[in-house]
Amino acid sequence: MSLKVLKFGGSSVGSAEALRRAAAIVHDELPAGGLVVVSALRGTTDRILDACAAATRGDLPVALALRQAMEDRHHEVATELGLLEAVRPTWNPLFDRLDQLLTGMAMLGEGTARGRDAALAVGETLSANLAAHCFQGSFRDVREVMKTDARFGKARPLLEALRTAAAPWRVALEEGALWVTQGFLGADPDGTTTTLGRGGSDTSATLLGEALGADEVQIWTDVDGVLTADPSLVPEARPIPQMSLGEAEALSAFGAKVLHADSLAPGGRAGFRLVVANTLRPGASRTVILPQPPPRPAGTITSVAYKEGIHLLRFPASAGLEPPLEAARSLEEAGALRFGLISSPAGTLLAVRPETHAAAEVLGTLAASGLACESGWAVVALVGEGLRTDPVAALRYLATLGQEPVGGLLTGSSTVSIAFLVPEARLAEIIPRLHQHCVQER
Repeated sequence: MSLKVLKFGGSSVGSAEALRRAAAIVHDELPAGGLVVVSALRGTTDRILDACAAATRGDLPVALALRQAMEDRHHEVATELGLLEAVRPTWNPLFDRLDQLLTGMAMLGEGTARGRDAALAVGETLSANLAAHCFQGSFRDVREVMKTDARFGKARPLLEALRTAAAPWRVALEEGALWVTQGFLGADPDGTTTTLGRGGSDTSATLLGEALGADEVQIWTDVDGVLTADPSLVPEARPIPQMSLGEAEALSAFGAKVLHADSLAPGGRAGFRLVVANTLRPGASRTVILPQPPPRPAGTITSVAYKEGIHLLRFPASAGLEPPLEAARSLEEAGALRFGLISSPAGTLLAVRPETHAAAEVLGTLAASGLACESGWAVVALVGEGLRTDPVAALRYLATLGQEPVGGLLTGSSTVSIAFLVPEARLAEIIPRLHQHCVQER
């Protein structure tokens, strides 16, 4: 039989109304059974992290107040669905577990990555238990199969162990079982809870799809698939019906917010279809990401993406390559995203985006050392399979920008994208213009 995996994010399971919509989608898409992956209810992860931070500071009353507010919210949603008594026996031990974890953090004055993973698991498991009742399926703990290493907070999957552990799940699902499980979570070789880090719920779904040999993985979110541009800047942006895995990877790398890069790799290895659809409008357009590129006319651009908040570090030619490479390593280890490293006889340019407080501190230290550091830049990318057959087309499109200041080309290794740096303040002009010339007029 054809096996599907459906994933619902926090906004798709954030209220009783949202859960009812998701239940209708599950019954339409999985009439003969399948696997559903759900995130924590919207806002839960942030509340748990805030509670952990308060407990680590020794402020247990604040931590427990946040925990209580989370419990109240879950009870409110379950009551509205008429499911509170059904989930209470499973939920109570989970809330007790969170109390114990927060109390331990407060006593020690320390919150380890391992402890935070254990706390975050409570939110995911509460949601999955509620969704299982709402969808009239059965809850199965993803930690049975999602085998990872022990890098708490950013664990990586152990693919062979995951595939082996998933074999019994596939048998049951093919026989018609409807199972609901958590996203974002795993277990290390000792059975200790881990989390997969950024984009972990989408990645959970695609990893499970790979391990189970699924034909299709559906990511249900709050947009009509992947769009040709950011609709906040380009109201004319439209959904892309089909796109290649390469196009999706490039969009993810250069700012598109629908899918995280880690969630795309399993589709490339396993060859399943990856569908992005809108929980609010299940009958609307969807984007199907195919393992093989759909046909595109030469030079066609599929989408225009961008990422704000880019900082440029300029190293003089006399510095050589080691200082910029060391700076890039330090920044990435602290949580920065690297968008480009361009070296020429005139010097080296490093383009990064600090995603964490630690990365911002490293950036500040580098600037204080006398290194030229500029903020206020953005990276813009033109993405399309048509660039494979006509790579010069991107340069023709760039020519339409006229006298706009371009800070540098970031071509990278992808043959389906070209990216460049522009002042952040010019995005509102540049993105609509590029979309009009590259997408609308073709």
